Amino acid sequence: MAYGVKRFSPMTIDGMTSLAGINIPGHPGTGWCIFVYNLAPDADESILWQMFGPFGAVTNVKVIRDFNTNKCKGFGFVTMTNYDEAAMAIASLNGYRLGDRVLQVSFKTNKTHKA
Repeated sequence: MAYGVKRFSPMTIDGMTSLAGINIPGHPGTGWCIFVYNLAPDADESILWQMFGPFGAVTNVKVIRDFNTNKCKGFGFVTMTNYDEAAMAIASLNGYRLGDRVLQVSFKTNKTHKA
C-alpha cells in the first residue's frame, strides 16, 4: 500500500465519516428523519405528505407495511430538509389525533442492539 495516497471511500463526505441519520449541513441528499408512530392500518404515504407538507420541504415519506397484508404496521418515516421546520412539525404533530389514534412523532434515533 502506498503511503500518502488518499483512497476514495463512499462512507465519508469531505473526509468526515458519515453517520446514518445524522444531518451534515451543506451536503445535499441529507435530511432530518422523523419517526411517526400509531398510524392506522389503512394509512398511506399521502396522509404523511398532507400532514408534514405545511411545515416545510418534505423530501421523502415511507409507511411501513406488512408484507402479506400490505396494511400499515402502525408507523412510518418522514424526511425534511430543514431542522427548524422538522422540529416545528414534531412539536405540532406529536400528540395529534388522527382518526381514533393519537400520534407519537419524534426525530428518528438509531436503535441500539442488545447483546
